Amino acid sequence: MRRSATVLFLVSLPLAAVACGGSSKPKASSASSGAAAIDVVKSAAKKTTLAGSEHVTVDVGGTTSGQQLTVTGAGDFDNKKHVGSLHVDLSAGISTSIDAVLSDTDMYLRSPLFTALLPAGKSWLKLDLKKAGAAQGLNLSSLLPQDPTQSLAALQSLKAAAKVGAEEVGGVSTTRYRARIDPSKLPAAAAGNPASPGTYDAWIGRDGYVYRVRTHLATGSGDAKSIVTLTVDLSDFGKTVKVTVPPAGQTVASSGSLPGLGG
Repeated sequence: MRRSATVLFLVSLPLAAVACGGSSKPKASSASSGAAAIDVVKSAAKKTTLAGSEHVTVDVGGTTSGQQLTVTGAGDFDNKKHVGSLHVDLSAGISTSIDAVLSDTDMYLRSPLFTALLPAGKSWLKLDLKKAGAAQGLNLSSLLPQDPTQSLAALQSLKAAAKVGAEEVGGVSTTRYRARIDPSKLPAAAAGNPASPGTYDAWIGRDGYVYRVRTHLATGSGDAKSIVTLTVDLSDFGKTVKVTVPPAGQTVASSGSLPGLGG
């Protein structure tokens, strides 16, 4: 169960990160307006979500259960329609790739890691993340951008932020901000792992959009301890996103566990 939950967490985490704002209208502030740092961060998160969609690149590094962890990938998401797709290359004791397709609360996964264990003619595993969460004692539904106000709640819990300085992200001039984060508001805690306070960094452009977010957290303890840094770069705000849901004839529904990844 531990490895199964870890894979689900790693795939789902970027989905939460891209929807880092809310559904209300943003305040008229930007990174260069002189507003309080925490107000700039919250306003930018709202504006970014209101763009409706974005391209993301993902970079995760750290250790989990004593093993080195790296995840890199890219995808496109439509936060309003709650659809998206992501391809990641993963190394955590094993090296593999995972394709994920999100459609509302359904996630479709394809990977050499478990495809060989699926019935003939089947290549995709379909997870109902709400049911999967209930089956494994995880609140996986909270990891998804089902409702932007859920992700906004994490930012709204921040009490303060500080300006770090000017940095360039993907050719865009941005200002970096840092805040301490409440682990109970983040996916690691949703996955049932106690976490120590971490940091949340946001790189905000002069146009008021969030171009990079970085979360650093330590979760669990003992042999199950993980120290992970997740960086998500955002671009192409408002782009048209088309997602092809795998046909039913190629999918197998799962009750929550991933075949071949431990019970």
